[in-house]
Amino acid sequence: MTLLAVMLGIEARTVRDFFASEPGELLTLVPKTVRLDMLDYYDSGTIVQASNNMGNATRLDTVTDNFLRLHTSDVKTLEMRLMRWKSDTIIAVVETVETPVKDSRITFFNKHWVRLKEIKPFKMPTMEDFILPTVKKDKRKELLEGIAFPLIELSFGGPNFEQLTARHGLAEFLSKEEWIKLKPYFRPTLTYRIQNGKIK
Repeated sequence: MTLLAVMLGIEARTVRDFFASEPGELLTLVPKTVRLDMLDYYDSGTIVQASNNMGNATRLDTVTDNFLRLHTSDVKTLEMRLMRWKSDTIIAVVETVETPVKDSRITFFNKHWVRLKEIKPFKMPTMEDFILPTVKKDKRKELLEGIAFPLIELSFGGPNFEQLTARHGLAEFLSKEEWIKLKPYFRPTLTYRIQNGKIK
């Protein structure tokens, strides 16, 4: 899964431009004026908490040319990562909610903030992907049938945020005794890298 990262040539538009222009589908509670203020504070070296439309604290803690992370509340985080798709720019958005165990979804948009339904740069992993390849078929089936809530967290990382890490939440969701029994069969994380417009 771990391949070389690709550098972005993004038509002189950075992630902050897309953050400011998002029409409100994702950032319904964070108006454009608040977003622009947060960027100004960030540029001045200050990370501040601003109130969103529900009165919850919103905090912008990371901004680069191609990546941005925003804590929209105490229990929800939004990450934006610019990618290339053929000769165009697309936006990968990871939304993570603590339920209380962290659970994520990833959505892709074009540069006009239209949701991409046909393009699949990344297939969300399932709990089966975390099971070690040495586990036999019958045991694999037994393990999957015993997982009622497959909670998986996604987060971008690496020097250029070219890496996407998936983590399952079994250790946090299950009791200590249950997790000890399952732990030998599961990988704790899966690591992917952005290459040629896909996350592999």
